Amino acid sequence: MIYVRKKEIYVMHFKKILILSAVTFLSFTISAQEKAVYTLTADEAVILATDNNVNLKRQKLSLDLLKKKNATSWNSVSPSVSGTGTYSHSFLETKPANPVTDTLSGTVSVSMALSPALFTSIKTAALNYENGKSSYEDAVRSIELNVRKLYYSLIFAKENISLQERNLETAKQRYELNLDKYNKGQLSELDMLSSMYSYDSAKPSLESSIITYENNIATFKQTLGLKQDEEIILTGSLDDFSKLGEISVDVVIEEIPSVKTLKRNLEIAKANLMATRFTAWGPSVSLGYNYGYSSALANDEWSDFSNSTNSLSVNVRIPLDGYLPWSTGSVNIAAMKTSVKDLELQLENEKTTAELNIQNSVKKIKQAESQLTALEQNVQLAQKTYDMTLNAYNHGSRDLLTLQSTADALLSAKTSLQSQLYTLASAILDLENTLGIPFGTLGKTEN
Repeated sequence: MIYVRKKEIYVMHFKKILILSAVTFLSFTISAQEKAVYTLTADEAVILATDNNVNLKRQKLSLDLLKKKNATSWNSVSPSVSGTGTYSHSFLETKPANPVTDTLSGTVSVSMALSPALFTSIKTAALNYENGKSSYEDAVRSIELNVRKLYYSLIFAKENISLQERNLETAKQRYELNLDKYNKGQLSELDMLSSMYSYDSAKPSLESSIITYENNIATFKQTLGLKQDEEIILTGSLDDFSKLGEISVDVVIEEIPSVKTLKRNLEIAKANLMATRFTAWGPSVSLGYNYGYSSALANDEWSDFSNSTNSLSVNVRIPLDGYLPWSTGSVNIAAMKTSVKDLELQLENEKTTAELNIQNSVKKIKQAESQLTALEQNVQLAQKTYDMTLNAYNHGSRDLLTLQSTADALLSAKTSLQSQLYTLASAILDLENTLGIPFGTLGKTEN
């Protein structure tokens, strides 16, 4: 009996160990599978995107390559050095009076080429590197612009979905109420079917909005460099754009990013034109030095050969075919001149276009701000109506459906206000991007 009792105790302990192990393993598995949750403001989302975005990393690789090319753009004048060595052995059975059995020789050559194209290659590499830095900065700004727009669009989309869900619930209750009245003979079939149609037709719109929101969330995660199974919570608010200060724009057109980009492209085109001219017309100089030494083994003694060399050469090349109007060099020069002229025209046109875009953006912002006042008043009116209806409902003089309708009207007014705030936010972000100033600069109030 004692043995059996001990065995039971051992079994119980073993079961406890198994249960504890299973619970520990399950807890570890749940913890390992727990999804990462990111609670983000707009600024935090931008930081996350600039750190993780794949396209931005690729752009950085291109910039690093341009930096290396710029640092080594002088390498065309780097001397070219080569060396050769030869050893030979004779296996003649009948040897002459002065047999040469072994021969050893070596040659060292150094050459260097100089041409006017060296100057343009260095200048072009520097311009390309500066252009690459600007392109990288533009890519960073483009990512930031997209992130901020997506961020606020998602906030607005959630408000819109909330409105549609509330409207769908109200339509459902209205239909159920009308169906009950119809069954009691208190409502016509047409009114009942009309309420049923209103309820059914609201469902596809809500489903479409939810699908669009989920797709935008997926795009937003990809832009931030997050995995699709990770969760994000947006803590920002469009209400921040209702508290803007005076927006004034004082900018030099020459400093607009799009104008500066074309100016750099024009400089690169001019450098390429100069390089093409040097290639077609410019002389080039080649310097070469050659030293060779030979020695032979005869009668067990090494001796120098008389054909050892020690020479310096200078070669000057002057192309003449470039002066012929039908030559390849002349045609290339004409093509580069056309490219320069085309960029000059683009630059002048971009200055005018940028100025007009800025003016239109400022007008759009002012128009959006003026509409906000009316929408805010509409929200206040809807809020007051809802409060009065709620008070009447609490006293029994209004039914639940009327209260829900006023609540829906309030939510609709707030959503319209949010929509206008998103329009204003997008316009401000676009203008800041056009001006090349930090996002959040326009309308910023001092605390």
